[in-house]
Amino acid sequence: MSTENKVKLYGFGAVGQGFHSYLVDNNEEDRLHTVIVKDETKKRKPIKAILETTNPNTAQDKTMHAIVELISSAEEAYGIVYENLEIGKNVISANKKLIANHLAELVKAEKQYNGKFLYEGAVCGSIPIIRILNDLFANDPVRQVSGIFNGSSNYILSKLFNEGISYQEALQQAQDLGFAEADPTSDVGGYDALYKLIIVAAHAFGKIVKPNEVLNIGIQNISLADIEFAKKHHQKIKLIAKSSLEGNKLILSVLPTFVNSENDLFNVENEYNAVLVESDNIGQHFYKGKGAGSLPTGSVVYSDLKAIDAGYSYSYSKLDKQNIQLANEEQINVVLSAETVSNIQNIGVDISNFTPINFDGSQLLGKIALADLKRNKTLIEQKGVSVIVIEDENLINELRNASVKEAVKL
Repeated sequence: MSTENKVKLYGFGAVGQGFHSYLVDNNEEDRLHTVIVKDETKKRKPIKAILETTNPNTAQDKTMHAIVELISSAEEAYGIVYENLEIGKNVISANKKLIANHLAELVKAEKQYNGKFLYEGAVCGSIPIIRILNDLFANDPVRQVSGIFNGSSNYILSKLFNEGISYQEALQQAQDLGFAEADPTSDVGGYDALYKLIIVAAHAFGKIVKPNEVLNIGIQNISLADIEFAKKHHQKIKLIAKSSLEGNKLILSVLPTFVNSENDLFNVENEYNAVLVESDNIGQHFYKGKGAGSLPTGSVVYSDLKAIDAGYSYSYSKLDKQNIQLANEEQINVVLSAETVSNIQNIGVDISNFTPINFDGSQLLGKIALADLKRNKTLIEQKGVSVIVIEDENLINELRNASVKEAVKL
């Protein structure tokens, strides 16, 4: 049987099954020739494709039209993706960790061996943000791309705020619904959003950086006191991935952030993702869509296959065209919060100029450099200190001017 138009799929989890559903719905199920799984005996919905276990010797397949990689392991995915690009194949991936850590060499392999490499499913679920940046903003200087890039953490924060349940209850719900993994570290620790931010920055600004160069702080330490503070001041807490270009300085971070009702991200709830893009000439665009789940991500994987069928590839029109440098010296306003002020005093950062904003000093407002937070990230997490960016200038001034009569001296 000819495999000229056929597809080999690695992985048949939630996203793989979503991709398969789109093939079925579009009368293309016969294109799926082989599905590589870890366990052929596992109970799963019936499919026409051949089920095989991974061949440890080689991932190369010269006969297939396209290789679709949808497994969880970034290390195993690297071999599948790179080895097939090396023989000039069409490759689709949704593995954001793999791509963020190896983007430069994968782009080089794609160009060197005349393959095609698409990965829309790696970033923001159903929102086609890579295609938008590659096509719509290719010739316009982008100033900033920011947003909610992780549906699992946004679901948890929504439940904490709207239903008043505990962090553990919200996390369990997210896991039960398939939004969060059994080990949720990547989602709640801000790593998933970080990997996506790295990919976005490459397309928006033409600069590829490594994940370990960028600050990411997650939502694990968000407390009831933080939620109550947000409600009191008409804010919500969102995990925001942010990239901005100031001159030739690229500033990247993933941080919990207070947003007010004037912010487009304020009403983005549950598993939804949202992206704000600001550019010199086009202005501001806002995109919102489901960021987690089988069909939302499966839809863009299928879209990548159809794009490859049409001969589409990313242009990387901005890559290495400017002398852009990653900068971590930016000062940001944050609220530090913990069970006791002593916890905050022992995270290795200078808080002598911070202002107590509650009566026992366990919530502090101040300005700090991204580099200082990055340097002391481990201590911050160990001490249970939440770090939440605050950008509302009116609220900042109100808090600084407020008289906290019984605030402790630091």
